[in-house]
Amino acid sequence: MLILLKDAARRPEAFQWFGGIPRHELDGWLRREGIGLPSDILELWEATGGGDIFEETIYRPTVQSPPCAGFVADDIESTNTRHAAAGKPRAFYIFMDGSFFSAVHLRDQNFVNLTRSYAITNSFPSLDEWYLRSLKAEFGKRYGLD
Repeated sequence: MLILLKDAARRPEAFQWFGGIPRHELDGWLRREGIGLPSDILELWEATGGGDIFEETIYRPTVQSPPCAGFVADDIESTNTRHAAAGKPRAFYIFMDGSFFSAVHLRDQNFVNLTRSYAITNSFPSLDEWYLRSLKAEFGKRYGLD
């Protein structure tokens, strides 16, 4: 189980999920988008559909299953389209926004943190490493997850 999901079970008030997505819908979405993404982010979306974590947002793929009532246009496709128009390289697929951007580097499938001008500041081999060294490092103590 992802460390992020274990922390969500311990401190549910810090995690507001958009609603899980069936795997077959995620697979169809990946085909429509023409991308491949790491299995751990797919596991997260299957369990949660993305959501607000601490003070950041993990975007939700647009699929047939409806999101929860609290979902307000936090879809990943329009986010990436908007950032592509602003100069985001195609090699990055942004999945989180807040105090910094996080993306999957499509060439090597690493999770990366980006500046507002899309330069890599950190790279991680897994979603667990990204969560531990980015979000949890920044917000964990504040939310009782130290």
